Amino acid sequence: MTTLTDEAQVLSSRRKLGEAKALLTRITHPTAVAAVVAVIVSVSVAGIILQQLVHTPWGLPGHRVLFWLTPLIAARWAIDRPGTALGIATASSAGVLLFDPTMGLYVVPYLIAGFLVDLAASVPFIRRHPWIMIPLAPLMVLVNLINPFVHNLATASLTTVISGMWFYVQGHLLWGLAAGVVGISTGLFGQPKLRQLRSSEPTGS
Repeated sequence: MTTLTDEAQVLSSRRKLGEAKALLTRITHPTAVAAVVAVIVSVSVAGIILQQLVHTPWGLPGHRVLFWLTPLIAARWAIDRPGTALGIATASSAGVLLFDPTMGLYVVPYLIAGFLVDLAASVPFIRRHPWIMIPLAPLMVLVNLINPFVHNLATASLTTVISGMWFYVQGHLLWGLAAGVVGISTGLFGQPKLRQLRSSEPTGS
């Protein structure tokens, strides 16, 4: 009788230990995924805010595009969730305006680009061929020229404005291309790792 009781206690202890491990696994994995996503989003938002507030004296038109479009593309493809880029753009815009309310319309390009990145990432053909984001990125960057274009158009003719801004357009296109390459490369590198982490979550967690 004593032996049967001891065996029952051992089995009960093992079952409880198994249940505790399963509970710990269910808690740990989602937390790990959420933590990684939170880090990606936080770094992206902080980077975009920083590049807007700290002016780098490179003297190269459009070079800051590399610092705000890259994280939008990289985060959207790595996290692979609709609305990611626009969410990061919105949070970044709010942060920029919080530090410097005078920025006003200067944050609009982030919002438009975030929307366009999300839109492109939701197209089935682009999802099957994500490298298409590389030539699309320079086109998205052109939204950054809306403010100076409208401002210059108020004081000069359309032909004069276009000819005068061509140097800046070229710079934005080149830096946009670089942002597309770095962003999609980083995003595609991180996407399978996050997907693997999600798939390791226990069923029903």
